[in-house]
Amino acid sequence: MPVITGSVEQVIYRNPVNGHSVVEISDESGPVTIVGILPELSCGELIRAEGPFVTHSSYGQQLRVEHFAFCRPEGLRAMERYLASGVIKGVGPQLAARIISTFQEESFHIMESDPRALARVPGISIKGARKIQAQMLEKMELRDALIYMDGLGIPLPLATRIFERYGAALYTVLKENPYRLMDDLTRVGFKIADGIARQAGLEPDNEFRIKSGLHYAMMQALEAGHIFLPRASLLNFATELLNLSPELIGQAIDELAYDKRFVLREVAGVPAVYLSSMYYMEMDAASRLLALGREIPLQEEVLDRALEQIKSESPLPLNEQQLEAFRNGVSRGLSVITGGPGTGKTTVISAILHYFEEQEMRVELAAPTGRAAKRITETTGRPAKTIHRLLEYMGNPDEDKNGGASMHFTRNEANPLEADAVIVDEVSMVDLPLLHALLKAILPGTRVIFVGDADQLPSVGPGNVLKDIIRSGAVTTTALSRIYRQEEGSDIVINAHGIRRGEYIDPNKKSRDFLFIRRSHWEEAQAAVVKLVSESLPEYVEAAPGEIQVIAPSRKGPLGVEALNRLLQNALNPQGEGKRERAFPKGLFRTGDRLMQVKNNYQKEWTMGSGLNRRGGTGIFNGDMGILEEIRFFSQELVLLFDDERRAIYSFAEAEELELAYAITVHKSQGSEYPAVVLPLLNVPEPLMTRPLIYTAVTRAKSCVTVVGSPETFQKMVDNNTEQRRYSTLHLQLLDIRQ
Repeated sequence: MPVITGSVEQVIYRNPVNGHSVVEISDESGPVTIVGILPELSCGELIRAEGPFVTHSSYGQQLRVEHFAFCRPEGLRAMERYLASGVIKGVGPQLAARIISTFQEESFHIMESDPRALARVPGISIKGARKIQAQMLEKMELRDALIYMDGLGIPLPLATRIFERYGAALYTVLKENPYRLMDDLTRVGFKIADGIARQAGLEPDNEFRIKSGLHYAMMQALEAGHIFLPRASLLNFATELLNLSPELIGQAIDELAYDKRFVLREVAGVPAVYLSSMYYMEMDAASRLLALGREIPLQEEVLDRALEQIKSESPLPLNEQQLEAFRNGVSRGLSVITGGPGTGKTTVISAILHYFEEQEMRVELAAPTGRAAKRITETTGRPAKTIHRLLEYMGNPDEDKNGGASMHFTRNEANPLEADAVIVDEVSMVDLPLLHALLKAILPGTRVIFVGDADQLPSVGPGNVLKDIIRSGAVTTTALSRIYRQEEGSDIVINAHGIRRGEYIDPNKKSRDFLFIRRSHWEEAQAAVVKLVSESLPEYVEAAPGEIQVIAPSRKGPLGVEALNRLLQNALNPQGEGKRERAFPKGLFRTGDRLMQVKNNYQKEWTMGSGLNRRGGTGIFNGDMGILEEIRFFSQELVLLFDDERRAIYSFAEAEELELAYAITVHKSQGSEYPAVVLPLLNVPEPLMTRPLIYTAVTRAKSCVTVVGSPETFQKMVDNNTEQRRYSTLHLQLLDIRQ
């Protein structure tokens, strides 16, 4: 690859957050523009940049930096030019000339090591000499550190972050325990740290390596939804990861427990290992749930009058199950309402809201995601918030390193919610850390009502909250089973409950809202999906093409999310005059594209409104969707307008947090409702052929479900009620504390 060596003429642009820079340097042939993740540069610094030349559509030829190094000027003329450029504050052309004239080739050495000698130069005081020395040493430290880390194979963006975090201490960290990077820097996992450790010469059985590998294994378990791991599973995983003996790893597990980083318990007679933070979080959540669940005495005549008023105002009378749910909701500190689609959960919530408002109680409505909160607002007519916004999230830079176990909210024990009642919908999506944060902000005596469908997929994050609460029997629960919308002839609702019970769904039945389109080859299925979204369904359900959601079981394959997104992008948002586009690691983004945030970013700033109504905040969350408004090539930024009117700016480096959302996975669809849903089902991977997955997908549709592909595959998913087991013990904690 081309190598350019020259002095920095100007820093055209630098993003202070991620270091993305556009810099003009001058070499023997003239000015050259370089772009990439670079340390902070000053005019006059001599650098070497290596990488391919690329041609930008607006800014012409640039060198994209893949390897970078600082160079020391050689020769008196180059040294004087370097100092005269202003790279050292307090040194201008005249002073540079005097320094070089006085010390010749020893000039840099004197500036770095002998401020008293430097102070003999006219115009430099001893105080000024020490300031010059400090700057020279700082630049020397950065240059030497980058050279050292380059020798360990550490890429420049990470090397820059390591230097900023540790300074001169980085040598000790990298030689003795590179695994500290996992704790101190975001986006550094075990495999990166382990690669650095190997280059630094650490032995495979190093204590830091074994314990960091075990912690990594537990973090992987959290990402898979587990609160603990059987000790045997942890041993097997770590043995394969570290290529060490089980005896050595078992000894490290015991030491981590002795250091209180792990908790060892037996679960149903099986030795289990928890991260300490998750074990005590689960225990505390169970204790707080039980503290909320006491009975609240009510005057029966007040309750009866409220029920009579609700009956007179409601078009449909509450059935016995709904009446029970209503009574439990208003008379218990904590209750759960569960049921499938069309069973009247919203009717009960509305009745409870009506009662609370009649009693002049302050009520908060919340849900895990913005789309779910928007649905509650539409169905109840009352404003709802995401749980994060309800708790006033303040951002937490450590979130990636602990699985969300120490999320920081303004609302907590010291500053609880000012509410008499809190109603939370879509609780199947709530993971243990979010449940714990919510419970810490609720005072005993507040009525709390959890609403959700226990047959849907569990949360993306760790835990099995709703199922565990119901399973424990320690919290008053009402299960709604009578299907109201069945009378309206909705096959979506009828079939959803049939799926839940594992019944046969007739693909040949004529239906207006549950359709099967048989296709036996993936190319035919792809064409059918594109035509449905772009042509057939928008008019049929009276919605824009962008409101039709394709939900696929898997990411990979010809009918996976990635392939379908490329096809749908070209159909719904093709290239056009005035549209900008850019390729990113996750695909090509074009202005007008529908994008989704795919990881929680608690620090991401957003704004909403304009002028005097303009306000802002932080936090964009996994599953939030929006439209790409702008691509700014010069500043290397994307501007995204989310569905709830929040606007956020992403650097190009942050584009890894986004992906096209014309097609999404079933997990990403949780908590949302769409006018129509298209389900491509053909050659689905075996682990995804499950009833909870197809049930969750079907229940996302409001007006129409269209299955494209194989009805046989659909039925196999209905027949398979096996779930990937989640290791959680909230139900056992509830039972233990209650007893």
